[in-house]
Amino acid sequence: MTLTVNVPEELEHQIEAEATRHGVSKDEFIKIVLEERLDRQANQRRPPFESKIIATDLPVRDRSREYEWLAKHRDEYDGKYVALDGDKLLAVSDDYKEAATTARELGAGDALIVLVEGSNRPRFISGGIWRR
Repeated sequence: MTLTVNVPEELEHQIEAEATRHGVSKDEFIKIVLEERLDRQANQRRPPFESKIIATDLPVRDRSREYEWLAKHRDEYDGKYVALDGDKLLAVSDDYKEAATTARELGAGDALIVLVEGSNRPRFISGGIWRR
């Protein structure tokens, strides 16, 4: 296919300069730029992974007891991974996998495992909002 496009003179000079810098003709340079742009747009529309619904009938677990426990004990376990089942502490470790394995061995495969951040750590800031 042949395509003719009228562009301002200044833009034409920029295209010529870039084509020369890359060692290609003007037509080849424009073709490369358009292909890269269209590929980039196609990749932005494509999700990075395919989502799959594996269940719709699972109950939502109330984690309020775990969050209350974390609020009370955050300074005590600062920097540690903890495994919690309700307000029961199942495991404490410097290693996530170790805490998860201990919780599973104790029969709590759905325990909440979290890295505890003490009150002396700065809060996570997102979107310009900072809450303490």
